[in-house]
Amino acid sequence: MLIRRAAPGDGPAVAGVEVRSWRAAYPGIVPQDYLDAMDAEQRGARWTDWIAGAARPGAGLLLAEDGGGAVAFACFAPVEEGGETGGTAGPCELEAFFSVPEVWGSGVNRRLIADVHRAVAGAGYTEAVLWVLRDNPRARRFYAAHGWEADGAVTEEGPLNGRVLPRLRYRRGF
Repeated sequence: MLIRRAAPGDGPAVAGVEVRSWRAAYPGIVPQDYLDAMDAEQRGARWTDWIAGAARPGAGLLLAEDGGGAVAFACFAPVEEGGETGGTAGPCELEAFFSVPEVWGSGVNRRLIADVHRAVAGAGYTEAVLWVLRDNPRARRFYAAHGWEADGAVTEEGPLNGRVLPRLRYRRGF
């Protein structure tokens, strides 16, 4: 297992992990027609752009690979408040953390979150936040087991094909 910083050429692999993860984790939570319509090619271009922009201070995308290719990724960046980039003086946001279902429970995600914590602390952050779907107990348990705590903030994702999804904010210090 190799965990490394992603390069722009990894955008398609990141998108492949994202689409497979969403389709495995979110049936019954996210509308099925939305999951079915997810386009890895389109998302690959978006992730390529995100990774290229991650060279800015305080941002990064870590990619976990096994012998068969990409199996998980996580990205973080400064929280943007009021259109301003927070920089490392403000909190960091764990913007995405996804893995293919074949590695769930294998220890890959534990290794990746530990590397994310080191990278976030190494970038100078003392606090990070993330948003998780309220109706995703697996993810909520995972984050809680790694020191993240719900702080009471709630927002909504979507609508995704007509459905609004409640999200909870979790917070962790470093």
